[in-house]
Amino acid sequence: MKYFILAGGYGKRAEPLSRCKPKPAFPLGGVPLIALLLDQLRALGCAAGFVNLHHLGDQVVAAAGDGGGVRFIREERLSGSRVLSQALPFFSRQLLALNGDTYLEIPLAELQRRAADPRLDGVLLARSDRSGRYARLICAGDDFQESAAPAPAGQEALMYAGAALFKRSAVAKIDEDNFFASIRRHRLRFQVVRYDGIWLDIGTPASYFQANWEYMAHRAQTGGNALSPGVTISPAARVQRSVLWEDTRVGPGASLDSCIVTNGVELGDAAHSGRIVTPGGTFPLF
Repeated sequence: MKYFILAGGYGKRAEPLSRCKPKPAFPLGGVPLIALLLDQLRALGCAAGFVNLHHLGDQVVAAAGDGGGVRFIREERLSGSRVLSQALPFFSRQLLALNGDTYLEIPLAELQRRAADPRLDGVLLARSDRSGRYARLICAGDDFQESAAPAPAGQEALMYAGAALFKRSAVAKIDEDNFFASIRRHRLRFQVVRYDGIWLDIGTPASYFQANWEYMAHRAQTGGNALSPGVTISPAARVQRSVLWEDTRVGPGASLDSCIVTNGVELGDAAHSGRIVTPGGTFPLF
């Protein structure tokens, strides 16, 4: 089993955070998202795979750590889902594809069980959605038919949860930016596997902020803040319910409440509430 983490996007919705760091390197509870995904994959027995790079790619490499087994693919121009084909020479049966901007607990055994059906070209992980923010999956029973516009907010729909298991023959037919278009055009047969476990979206600053508290609660991590390595907070400072990236220094007299502070920022006698604090200035979080 090989994996492919799609980590090359620009992260426009996550600005201004994504100007400082690519989304796969955003920390959850102080640990980069991509490191959490890679640790999980290795625990599941997926020892080797691929990560594509584009926007601030060197930071993705650094955040991935030195666990080994990762082949990084640098894209000068993003090719969307077509980049999956670069894995074809390296696997013989199945490829697990993951979005690099969501956290979930990968139900690999169930995906493999369903994909064992010889009639299928692959399986898609799906979850219930009432937000109206995500494209919906149209299905007949468990058979995937189409990806469509989001349903109205409050109306229950199925959405793609960011994980798919492709058979090799299906990867060979992905020839469009969006693999859903290739599935439709080549009439590939996919089914959905429903998932109701933890699923965290870091697509926007507000959703990323909330994801930290949900992740920490899920992992029973204590503490009123989400702190990355190298954070220094003066005993005379006041910091509550804030996300501080690595090497942040909060001096005496500083006050933070429900903020995100990006890496390397030094705060003196300043007060911020509901703000994103970056080297380039401060911005509203909500």
